Amino acid sequence: MIVSNSAAEQFLKRPPGGEVFFLVHGHDEGLIRERVRKLVDRALGGEPDPLRLVRLDGDIVAKEPGLLADEARAISMFGGSRVIWLTAQSRDLLPALEPLFKAPPAECAIVVEAGSLKKGGELRVLFERDAKAVAIECYPDDRRSLAAMIEEEARAADLRVPPEVRDALLELLGADRMTTRNEIAKLMLYARGRGTIAAEDVQAIVSDAAPSMLDDAVDAAFAGEIRGADRSAHAYFADGGDASLLLSSLVRQAGLLHRLRVEMDSGRPFEAALQAARARVFFARKAALERAANRWSSARLNRLFAPLQAAALRARQDPDIAEPSALRALWAVASSARGSG
Repeated sequence: MIVSNSAAEQFLKRPPGGEVFFLVHGHDEGLIRERVRKLVDRALGGEPDPLRLVRLDGDIVAKEPGLLADEARAISMFGGSRVIWLTAQSRDLLPALEPLFKAPPAECAIVVEAGSLKKGGELRVLFERDAKAVAIECYPDDRRSLAAMIEEEARAADLRVPPEVRDALLELLGADRMTTRNEIAKLMLYARGRGTIAAEDVQAIVSDAAPSMLDDAVDAAFAGEIRGADRSAHAYFADGGDASLLLSSLVRQAGLLHRLRVEMDSGRPFEAALQAARARVFFARKAALERAANRWSSARLNRLFAPLQAAALRARQDPDIAEPSALRALWAVASSARGSG
């Protein structure tokens, strides 16, 4: 079964059905992670029991396909259903998954966290066509869903957001769910107790969503400017910047450029491609984005996702190598961009 991006939130609010296998995929890394966590919580019945949750690395499972079946058929020591959270990377997971699809495990859900997957790809098809499986799409929020998120968070904080303030906030928010939620949460905390959020509050708190050293590093990398990307990245880290955020920004920018290239390949000019992709871009970055969109091909961009997502996973798993991993990923993008020019 396919659950579209727009229907995903309603699906996640439903009580658990007969599904055993879940694939969460798309371009928005933050949204993917948020929906995976909701799925895991739902499958565990809201009980945060670490003994009932097993996390597996996709590359390890690909090398040892039997490992997934062993974990899926294991019995919980203290009873209750179990969940396997499997992070998919660049390796083929079908040999590990197909035997389980033929004989689904009892009392165990398998949630696969993936990145951007091509339509018609074997992994997507496996989940989309099986009655006990679900493929959940995760694409950047559109203006309507962002406005609904703002209203929901404002109600929870007992705040009112005037329409003109909401519109100003929408212009500043990015295309990644995790970053967007963080920005909205900061704003709600800042305005707590005031009753109404003012435009000055948005300007004071959400200005981080505007271009920064992080954006400069990402834009320079996709422009093929290795020295500029390196200089901006080091300035970003010197100011306390987070390496995982840099990596997720690279993934997000690759996803945005890929969507734009697909639209442009169909004959649309850049501005029309921006509208068709429903992309929200801070005006100061639009020129750099257009140059990058003209430089890269959709095929070359598609090949970036797997190594960038793998680097992001390594950075999360081992904070000691997060910064070197981010720098290597940045240099790799910039080198590839030079080959695209």
